[in-house]
Amino acid sequence: MNIREFLMLMGVVTASASGQLLLRCGAASWITQRGISRFIFSVLKGPSPPALLLVLGAPLLYWKVLETVPLSQAFAVTALTGILIQIGGRFLLKEKPSRRIIIGALLCCAGIAIWGL
Repeated sequence: MNIREFLMLMGVVTASASGQLLLRCGAASWITQRGISRFIFSVLKGPSPPALLLVLGAPLLYWKVLETVPLSQAFAVTALTGILIQIGGRFLLKEKPSRRIIIGALLCCAGIAIWGL
């Protein structure tokens, strides 16, 4: 895997994690108890539209990367998405991760290191 392919994969990871974090931020402002039209307006008014673009756009970039990168290598790098979401949740959303989440993130990092990336 060359540097261009790695950067494209990191773009997939970053776009996916950023979109998930933005969706979480937007979900706090959704109005769900005053009818469908108020709900749709509250979704469209917040950070949800860019979040959806990121979440839905990431697979398109992933398809492009898979033209040249073996799936086993690409899949290992995309495991970083969950770790970035946990880091973003901790520092941007002030969520406190449990021990199980921390151990899981460390195991993901160990798995990526063992995989040879």
